[in-house]
Amino acid sequence: MNDSKKESVVALYHSMICALDNPTDYAWLISKCGSQAALASVEKQTKGIQAMTINTFKKYSDAALDGGFGRLDELRIVLKKRAQNGKNEVSREKKKDIAFYKEKVDEAERLRAILIRAYTELNRICLEALKKSPEYKFDLDRHSDLYREYFALRLVDKDD
Repeated sequence: MNDSKKESVVALYHSMICALDNPTDYAWLISKCGSQAALASVEKQTKGIQAMTINTFKKYSDAALDGGFGRLDELRIVLKKRAQNGKNEVSREKKKDIAFYKEKVDEAERLRAILIRAYTELNRICLEALKKSPEYKFDLDRHSDLYREYFALRLVDKDD
């Protein structure tokens, strides 16, 4: 039997074992764990792993590993499931974050609406008081400028 293919299978097996502990370092391998044929087609010369057909891969896996191809396939399935769980977990976390911030924005908008309503009512009271005491016109104008600045709104007089 071809020793380089046996060594390739052993190197792939050891890389798969390492991928269990360090999935980010072995993304190139985990991405190929979707099917047996994809795993057999993995080629990484720096690790001594060469691509093979599925039947050749099974043959050399049975010859090179205790437990043969079945053991290698079980490890492939574990890596595949972990990768899928990781993707689902990240997706759930993003959805939670989006929902959390959306809720915060909604709450802020409700509070802003309440403040605007209360402030508008207070401004109406001040306008009525100004009719009785015109000496406070300057203070009200200054106050109206601040209102526009803080709320980015325009005060409407009854004449408008």
